[in-house]
Amino acid sequence: MLENKIKNQTEKEKTRTLTNTGVINFKNRLSLVLEGLSGNAFAKKVGMSEAVIRDYLSGKTYPSLNRLAIIAQKCNVPIEWLVTGKGKCRLLSDSDTQDSVYIPFHHLNNMVKSYSKIESIPFDINLIRHQGCNYEDLVAVWAKGDSMEPTISNHDILIIDKAHYKPIDGYLYAVEYEDQISIKRIQNQGANLALLCDNPKYPAIIGDKHEPQEFKIIGHVVYLLKDLN
Repeated sequence: MLENKIKNQTEKEKTRTLTNTGVINFKNRLSLVLEGLSGNAFAKKVGMSEAVIRDYLSGKTYPSLNRLAIIAQKCNVPIEWLVTGKGKCRLLSDSDTQDSVYIPFHHLNNMVKSYSKIESIPFDINLIRHQGCNYEDLVAVWAKGDSMEPTISNHDILIIDKAHYKPIDGYLYAVEYEDQISIKRIQNQGANLALLCDNPKYPAIIGDKHEPQEFKIIGHVVYLLKDLN
């Protein structure tokens, strides 16, 4: 029992360190440096096995320093940016002089009419670099209702990365469902895919993976901007 407690504390400390340094988002930046290549083609480019690259892209493992150096050299990107997301990278299409970019709101049938005049929101470009995102893949959405309380409240703003829409367990995604935009937590349940609400009073939405879905995943939630009013 004590061993399990120590192991859990060690894992939590490891996750905290990876998060604070930006290393935890290495997989996002690696996806960017693939520049459209398949995992197999990229593995050949950097002289590594496809299985190793697949583990890096899934976040299952992280490369050693010498492998980081090889990837950075082969792909002509700064190793600091590759590891932490800090610094500038040629793969980011924003201007080096920009401090922020304007992220457009994703509207669906004018669902939030009281905010319809707001077309975009300025966002710190360093935060985008930190996540390894391409700002052209980002959209903002308004949270509506209390289905994700206490995590997300009504009128919070969420930044969504449309390039990452493949469902991963436990992650938050924006989805189009019943003519509305909703934020849900994804869970794979065997042959089914469940959209979960953090508020227990709301039921989960269950869909068969092998059948046409009633919902469409817009993308992965990368930032949450809280409304404190």
